[in-house]
Amino acid sequence: IGPMNTIPHFFDDNDIAKVFSVCHNLKHLAMLQTLFYGCLRASELCSLDDSDLDLKSLSLRVEGKGGKEAIVYITDDCAKTLRRYLDVRKPLEIKGRNPLFYTDFVGFWERRGAYRMVMYYKKLAGIEKCGGVHVFSRHSVGSLLVKRGCDIVTIKELMRHSDVHTTMRYLHISDATKREKYKQ
Repeated sequence: IGPMNTIPHFFDDNDIAKVFSVCHNLKHLAMLQTLFYGCLRASELCSLDDSDLDLKSLSLRVEGKGGKEAIVYITDDCAKTLRRYLDVRKPLEIKGRNPLFYTDFVGFWERRGAYRMVMYYKKLAGIEKCGGVHVFSRHSVGSLLVKRGCDIVTIKELMRHSDVHTTMRYLHISDATKREKYKQ
């Protein structure tokens, strides 16, 4: 793997926990958790409608790169946060759509708004590592899945990559992880 395919930045478990712990805005917490646990791109988060969420099956329907539709998973914790959010959020129709997340100004979220939100909570959490939304919800998830021993084919499917070579960028692992695997 050449230098152009490496992932120099990702947030570890502690970084992710810090971001979640400093977020006291329920809508933002729901968005952050949905981003992270769904391995979503900012554009995918911003285009979610109420009908895309299935809390019973802990899944979301997303339209990814190139218009490819996919089902992604969320955790029980993410679903609990989403239920709390939906209990207080008023349903809203904007231009014939019912967005899962809408702005305080009754508009659609845009990618740069999601980026600013992630950057705000990253700074509030005291995280000085480089990276925004994509690092938070894509690079970090892929890296943490590898660290936990998930196989590359499963990661490829969870990340919705069309080519396994894209997924192989996540195979960087820390010296501590290598040492632990070596001991095993």
